[in-house]
Amino acid sequence: MAGPHRTPNYPHEECTARVVWAAHILFYLKDNQNHEKLHEAEKNVECGSNTDESSDCETDYETEKNVILSGPRHSVRQKFLDCIAQLLSPCKGWDGVTATAIREGEDGVEVDIARNDGFLSDEDCLDGEIMGYCEMLEGYLAGSAGAGTGRNTTATSLTEFELKMIDYTSRRIDHWIEILRQTLEIAHNCPDWNSQQWLGQEAAFKTWTTMTDLILQFDADDEIVKSRPLILFSNIFGTKAGLKLWGELNFVARPLVDCRLLGSIAAREPQLRNSKISLVLSKSKTTLEAKDVVGIFEAWERLGLGSTPEPVIRMLHPFSQRFGMACAEKISLHAEMQLVMHYEKSCAPRPTLDYFGCSKRTCLLCETFLGALPSSIATRGRHGVCYPAWGVPSSNSGAIKVAVERLEKSLLARIRGILNDLMHPRQKSLAANVMQSGMVSDFSHLTIEEWQQREQDVQRFKNKQTIQHNDLLIILLCEQFAIQPDRPSPEHKRAVFFPVERDKPCLIWIPCRRQYDEEDGIGWTQIDPYPYLGTDKPFKGTMRIEHNPVRCRNLGSGFASFAPYQEGYCVSLIHRDTYMKDGSATNRSILASVRASCTSTIPHEYRGPMIALREIRHEDYADITLADFRHLMDYLISYRNTHVRESVPDLLHRAPTTFRGVKICCHGEVKFHGSELFVSVDVTRANQISLGSGSISPISVCLGMPIRFWKDLDAEFRHNPPGWEGGMTADSNPNVAFLMMETDSSKDEWGWAPMYWNSQIGNVWAVREDGRDLAVKDVAMMCHFARRKLQRMFEDVMESGSGLVSRQRVLDFITWDNMITHWDETGGY
Repeated sequence: MAGPHRTPNYPHEECTARVVWAAHILFYLKDNQNHEKLHEAEKNVECGSNTDESSDCETDYETEKNVILSGPRHSVRQKFLDCIAQLLSPCKGWDGVTATAIREGEDGVEVDIARNDGFLSDEDCLDGEIMGYCEMLEGYLAGSAGAGTGRNTTATSLTEFELKMIDYTSRRIDHWIEILRQTLEIAHNCPDWNSQQWLGQEAAFKTWTTMTDLILQFDADDEIVKSRPLILFSNIFGTKAGLKLWGELNFVARPLVDCRLLGSIAAREPQLRNSKISLVLSKSKTTLEAKDVVGIFEAWERLGLGSTPEPVIRMLHPFSQRFGMACAEKISLHAEMQLVMHYEKSCAPRPTLDYFGCSKRTCLLCETFLGALPSSIATRGRHGVCYPAWGVPSSNSGAIKVAVERLEKSLLARIRGILNDLMHPRQKSLAANVMQSGMVSDFSHLTIEEWQQREQDVQRFKNKQTIQHNDLLIILLCEQFAIQPDRPSPEHKRAVFFPVERDKPCLIWIPCRRQYDEEDGIGWTQIDPYPYLGTDKPFKGTMRIEHNPVRCRNLGSGFASFAPYQEGYCVSLIHRDTYMKDGSATNRSILASVRASCTSTIPHEYRGPMIALREIRHEDYADITLADFRHLMDYLISYRNTHVRESVPDLLHRAPTTFRGVKICCHGEVKFHGSELFVSVDVTRANQISLGSGSISPISVCLGMPIRFWKDLDAEFRHNPPGWEGGMTADSNPNVAFLMMETDSSKDEWGWAPMYWNSQIGNVWAVREDGRDLAVKDVAMMCHFARRKLQRMFEDVMESGSGLVSRQRVLDFITWDNMITHWDETGGY
């Protein structure tokens, strides 16, 4: 793998100037066709960002409440921070962008909040309204116990804080109301306007456009109600305009929905009700020294980009005057950077969650900087736009200096990529065209534009297929819900029966009789699955589904009989205990259901009749719902799915259940298929569950970024291919072996990799333990550090027979800073 561009070590002041220069040049090179648009974007960080916000719209207001409240603890807190950030953002535009962080104590939490404008008014003094607003928000959270947002919640029952919140965010609401009015005027004149569809629906249309009650009707089991306005808009205005109208309606109600969602989270999490809000009042600005206020072409040369080519001169010349003026200005820190500096200056203890809530998606510079910190910080996502008016954090901290240097290198790499495209338009700038993992396709010859176009086409196709598959999935049972006979008795529960010989499942009422043990006083529910499981009354087995790996949704936990506590619920699939060996036939109705929910084949054969119903406690049941049926189908299609695919460069649309990992290729993969040593891959939550527990690299733990490894189950390189030559076997993977060296000084195995990771390794999947995306370069640096530096240090200590002190000296050397230094000194691979 080619080494990175080497850059000398500069003083921090010059590093700051280099980031400012590179950010402006990259901004000008990315889009110089509309200078007015660029000028406005410099003044308004959200200019033209409606598409960015719209990408969050459906998730936030269609399913986010139910996903978050049923999700893991960290995701609840992340949404909590995002909601507070949005409620503290009074307007669109640069000034209103807000970021939040959380510190948890024993009985409560403290939320630090920063805003781009530093919460300062035009007179450069603290906005007097904000303090009272924050106190009301604290009171609102404290009073959320048992309140939540139930089915009958309407906007007519507004609390005092909600009224204040609507007034506080009125500029943002007014903006979207005006956008909505403009869209309605355009839609009425659109060729897709269907006047016949409109006849007789005036009352319905008026109802659905009454914002106070419409958007608040979000409920997990009320999917048809939620889809009704969208269908109505689509029929009247056409699909494109209908979707746009529905998205804008959501944005009008966004502050109120965020407020109610915040209340629901606080109702579930008692610790969050005791919240103390602290404002980060920052006046820090970036000012370049006079010697660093230079012309744009001098900056180009000082950045080490070489002589300026003619095409670049033509592109940058119109910005020459603006560049000089911009470099001379004082630049404020973005809200995310204000939080970083707040903790670096020890103004407050560090957050307990490595996540910043944001009122909008993070810009390219903030996202790159946060990811470059030794303990990287996640956000709700990035929009990828480079805004040059970006204050550079200034500190003597080694972590800040390293992050600034890595940001500079990232910007220069992007500029070089654009330069390469300009000078060699037919060549691919991302990477060499090599075969990866034996998969050859025409993708490797595509340009960036072609990649993006194909990505959009694929996403549209996936959206269409998802709608069709979900419709088929619901149709399987939806009609039966309407015509199912009345419940025979209160003890009967609704269940889904999967017969063997039919192509469709059906709804049944199954007896669930409550039983009690008089001696122990313990109650349980006894289900009577016969004759559905067979007239021979076989022993029953139960598969309990507590997590939906496809949608990354936790339904509940602790449903084993020995579990100390239970929470939530699960979907139980009851079957013949020995269905794989008692002669049971393949279940046709499960096959039909899987085919209706996806295009893939079922990864596991299910035999014999089966029954699905909702389990609310161990052996206590409730009626199954359509949502439960979908969870069951998602689980069945992802069961034991270990297929991991390579990442698409710069892919913007990825499922929330997918994490970016790295495949560390074995010697056979590199030699036989011409692969790179390290390849970016997309690893789904289902992949991780199917692959098992894996192993965490001890070296990566010492470096502060724990990484979990799994061997690729593909046996292609378990044996040397015919004609194989060379000293190493095809499955050799020393990069992995050295990362798995034992670091516990008290163990005799110190410095050795376990046998499992010392032979027959093959290709290996690597994923960060914290669930964040793993960068190829980070893995490359770790492997290089372990093989070229740490291996020798371990060997020296073991050969000398030194004791614990020498071993500890080696461990103390394993730091992120030392790894980066070694990488820079040796030039990497």
